[in-house]
Amino acid sequence: MTKPSAAALVAAVAISYAAACGRGDTAQPARAAIQYPEPRYPSYLKPPASIDEVLPHVRPLVRNKIGFQGAGLGVAQPGDTVTFVLGPDAEDLIVQAVKTAMEERGVRVNLVHEYEMVGISREDALEYRRIRRSYTSEQGYMEAATWVEANFPEPEPVKAWLRERRPDLADTLFPKSRELTPRLREVHEKLLWPNLGKGIQAYLKQHADVRGIFWGKGGGTFLRRNLHPMEDRFLGLFVVDNRWDVMSALGTYPGDVWQLAEDQTMEPLVHVDKLTVTDPEGTNVWADINEEQATHWARGVYQRGHLYMFPNQATGRFGYSVVGYPAFQKEWLPREPLAVMHGTLAGTVNHTGFFPRWEVHFTDTGYVGEVKGGGVVGDALREFMQLPHINDLAYPFHSEAHKGYWYLYEVAFGTHPKAFRNFAGLDEGTAIPERLRSGVIHWGLGITLHHDPGVQTQSQQLLDFTAKYNLPRDHGFHTHTYFSTYRVHLRSADRWVTLIDNGRLTSLDNAEVRALASRYGDPDRLLAEDWRPEIPGINAPGSYAADYAPNPWRTVKLVIDKVLAGHYEHFYPPAAAAAARQTGH
Repeated sequence: MTKPSAAALVAAVAISYAAACGRGDTAQPARAAIQYPEPRYPSYLKPPASIDEVLPHVRPLVRNKIGFQGAGLGVAQPGDTVTFVLGPDAEDLIVQAVKTAMEERGVRVNLVHEYEMVGISREDALEYRRIRRSYTSEQGYMEAATWVEANFPEPEPVKAWLRERRPDLADTLFPKSRELTPRLREVHEKLLWPNLGKGIQAYLKQHADVRGIFWGKGGGTFLRRNLHPMEDRFLGLFVVDNRWDVMSALGTYPGDVWQLAEDQTMEPLVHVDKLTVTDPEGTNVWADINEEQATHWARGVYQRGHLYMFPNQATGRFGYSVVGYPAFQKEWLPREPLAVMHGTLAGTVNHTGFFPRWEVHFTDTGYVGEVKGGGVVGDALREFMQLPHINDLAYPFHSEAHKGYWYLYEVAFGTHPKAFRNFAGLDEGTAIPERLRSGVIHWGLGITLHHDPGVQTQSQQLLDFTAKYNLPRDHGFHTHTYFSTYRVHLRSADRWVTLIDNGRLTSLDNAEVRALASRYGDPDRLLAEDWRPEIPGINAPGSYAADYAPNPWRTVKLVIDKVLAGHYEHFYPPAAAAAARQTGH
C-alpha cells in the first residue's frame, strides 16, 4: 500500500465526519479546519466523607455483571463468598463501602492485601512502595525504567550496559534513591505477578468456600495466566478501590450497551484489507492486511474495554470468547504472517505519564527506524534500540524475515465513555486509567506472546528464549492518542469505514446502540464522554508546538489545580458543576 496523500486524508476525515453527524451529502465541501471536541472533566467527582455518602454510588456498581477485562462485581450471587485482593493504594473508606454494598446483596467479602498473600509484612510493603513509587506522572520517562525492571529476566546487566554507555541517563532512570536493600529485593520478587499468583492459589486452596477473587487494575490476561490452573476463580479486576473511580459513572454504565458498542466496532475486521490512523499530534500510519491476518485478527480482537485493534496483539495467543468471556477460545492464533505498520506515531503521554512530544518512525518493513524527540524517554528508547541481540534474533513463532523486537505490537481501543484521567493515579505515577475511555488509542512497541500452541498458560518458549538471551518478555514504550481518526477499508465492499472519528468511537452513535441506551435514559447523556484532555492548539487556545508539546505536564497540572479547586471551565455536565460549586465541592 502506498502512503495516503494529505489531501486524501483530509477529504476522508471530512466525509466520515459528515456521516457520523447524519449528513449523507458527500458533495459537501470539506471544512477549512477540523474542530476537535472541547475539553471536559467530570463535574460529579466530589470527595466523600463517610461510607453513607459512598453507598449510593456503589450499590448499582455491585450489581453490574460486566466489568473491565473480566466480570463485574454483580456476578457474585447471594450466598457466595468472594475475596477482594487489595493493592497498596486501596482506600479503606471506599473498600469498606463496596464490601458493605456487596454484603447487602448477601455476598460475603474477604479483604486481603497482596502483601499478605505472599507473606510480607505491612511495614515492608509500605517501605518498598515508598522507594519504588518515588515519582509522579510528571516523570513519564520512568516507563523506560519499569520496562527494564519488569520485562528482563536479569535487569541488572541491562542497567550496567546503559550505565557504561550513558551514565547520565542511567542515573536519571535508576537513581540510587530507588535502589533496594537485599531485604526489599526479596519483597520485590515476592510481589511480582507469578509469585503473587502462587500465593493467591495457596490462599484459594486453603479457603475452598471462596468462589473467586477480584484482583488488579489491568492486565487481566496476565493475572488469569498467573492463576493457572485456577484461572476460573479469577472473577474480574478490582478497580473501584478509590474515591475517583467509585464516585464516577464507570460502574453504572449499562453493560449491554457497552457490549453492543464493542460488537459494532469489531464487526468489520474480518473483511479489512487496509487500515489508516491519523491524529492531530502527528500520528499518520497505515497497514495492509491480508485475508489470513484479518481472519486471525477478528478471532482474537476481543478484550472487554480494551479491543486489540492491530493483528499483532490479537495473535500469539488464544483469543477471548465474546460469548463466554473471560474464557479463552480453543483455537491458538499464530503471530505470522506479521502485520506491518508504516508511517509515524507521535504523542506526549505513556502509561506512566507525560513527556516532550516524540515521533516514532517505522521503516518499510514495519520496524522502528528512528525516534525523534521525547526528552529522556526518547533518549532511553534510542539507547535500548541498540541492546545486544535485540535486533538480530527472531522471537519464537516469528519468521526469520521478522528478526528483532522493535515492531509495533499494540493498537488498543478504550471503549468506555465514562472513563477519565484519574488524578490519584497520576500522583502515583500511572496514566493507565485514561486509556479505557472510548476513542482513546494506546500504542505499544515490542513483542510478547501469551501462549504456546495447545497450552493456555504463559508461553514457555517465550520464557526460554528471553532467558537465554536476556531480552524483554513483553512490550512497552507506550503512546496515548486522543483525537485520532481510525479507518478500515473493506475488501469485498471496496469502501472505507470509520471506527474512531476525531477521538469519538463511532459505534456510540450507531442507531442500535442509541436505541438500547435510550432504555436507560437520555442516550445523548449516557453515551457522552465525560472526560476529554485539554490540549492547546488542538481543542484549546494556544499553540501546540509552543505551549504543549515541549512540556505537556504544565497544561495537565493547570487543569488538575482548577479541578481540585472547583473552578475548571470545562466541567461536565455543567448542571452538576454548578451544584458542586454551590455546595463547596
